[in-house]
Amino acid sequence: MKRTRLFLTLSLLIICSGLSSAATFSGFAGIKGDIESDKTADHFDPVMNLTGFFQGQLSLTQNLLFRSELSLKTADVIETKLIDDTEAVFKINELSLTYVKPFLAITQYFSFFFGNFEPVGTGQFLQRQFGIRPINSHITDNFSGLNCAMPFTINGIGGSYVAHVNDEPVAVGLYVYKNEENPEKIKQLNFDLRYGSVFKYLTVDSAIGIGAPLNSKNGSEDVILLIDELFLHTGFDILIGNPYMSSLYLQAGYANMPLKAGSSKQEISSDEIYMIVEPRIWTPKFEAHISFFSLPNEATEKLEFIEKDNTLGLNVNIFTDKLYIKDRDFTFGFHSTLSFKNLYFMDLKHIKEFIDEDYMIKVSPYLSFPVMSGTLSFMLQTKISGFSSENMRDQFKLSIGYKSGL
Repeated sequence: MKRTRLFLTLSLLIICSGLSSAATFSGFAGIKGDIESDKTADHFDPVMNLTGFFQGQLSLTQNLLFRSELSLKTADVIETKLIDDTEAVFKINELSLTYVKPFLAITQYFSFFFGNFEPVGTGQFLQRQFGIRPINSHITDNFSGLNCAMPFTINGIGGSYVAHVNDEPVAVGLYVYKNEENPEKIKQLNFDLRYGSVFKYLTVDSAIGIGAPLNSKNGSEDVILLIDELFLHTGFDILIGNPYMSSLYLQAGYANMPLKAGSSKQEISSDEIYMIVEPRIWTPKFEAHISFFSLPNEATEKLEFIEKDNTLGLNVNIFTDKLYIKDRDFTFGFHSTLSFKNLYFMDLKHIKEFIDEDYMIKVSPYLSFPVMSGTLSFMLQTKISGFSSENMRDQFKLSIGYKSGL
C-alpha cells in the first residue's frame, strides 16, 4: 500500500511538472450503455448499465512518457437518472512511466508500472512498439480497456526493459513485477520474457514467465524465505497472413500452472486453458471470421456477447466496412454464436452428446460509423435458443457505444 501511494504521488508530481513545460497529451476513451429488461421483474422493466474506459499518454519530454488507463462500470442509471447516487466500480488499470533511450542499433524502453501493463492479447505491446492496429479477435472487443479477457495478465507493481531493433520489426523484453496471483494470495515475484515482431505475413506477440510465491512459513514454522512451488504462465497472439488477405489468427495461454518441488508429473486442466482459433476469410467486398473458442470461466465474464460460463463454442462474424452513405464509411455485420456452458475443448471427444448439454444460440447484428472525431456503434443481441412469448423480454439486449481519440 505504501508503494502504491508513493507511485501515485510521484505520478501526480510528474504530471504537474510536465504540464508546466512543453508536454503533449494524447488519449483514447470509450463509453457504452447496455439496455435490457430486468431479469428479476415479471414484466418489461428496462435497465441500463454503463461501461467505459479512458487511456491517456502524457509525453513529458521527447524521451519520457507517462501513461494511464481507468475503467468504470455502473449499476442501473435509468433508476437513478444519473442525478441520484449510482453504484459504480472504478478501477485503475494502468499507471506507468517509460523512459526511451536510443543506443546503437536499438531503441531501449525502461518502464516502471503499476497495474496491468502491456498484457498479451490486448494488442497494446504491438501498438506501442510498431504502431499497428490490434490483431485480436472481434469476440474480445470491449469498452473496458485492459479490464478485459486475455490469456494471462502482467499485473502488479514492477518494471520492464524492452529492446526494439531499429532495422528489423522485432522487440524483446524482460518484465519483473510483484503481485499475489496464486491460490494462497501471498506475495509473488514474477519474471517474464517477451517477444514481438511484425513481418509481412506473420505477426507475433508472446510472453512466458514464472511466478515465485514468497512464503515465510514452512508448515507452522516461521522462515526467512521459502520457495517450494513455482507457477508457469504463458500466452501468445499470432496472425499468419495480414489484415488485407485471408489469414489465420491464434490466441492461447495458461495463467497459472503449478510446478511443485518433488512432483514428477504436472497435469494441465483444459478448463484453465485460454484458446481462440480463428480462420479469417477476406474478399474485396466483405470479411468472415470463424472463431472456435475454449475459455476459462472467468474470461467469459469479460466478453461482450458471450454469456457468462459459456466457455466452449463457435462464433461466425460476417461484416463489411465498404458501405458508403453520404461520404461516410459504415461498418455492418453480425455475429452468430453457438456456445456451451461449462464445457471445454477436451470435451469435444464426446461431441455426439452435446445435443443434451446446456447450449445457447445468439445472433448479434451491429452497425458502426464515424461521428465527429470518433465512432458510434450499435449492436442488438438476440437469444434464439429458448425463445418464447413468455420470456421474450429477456432475450434482447441493445448496446450503444462511442469511442474517440482525444
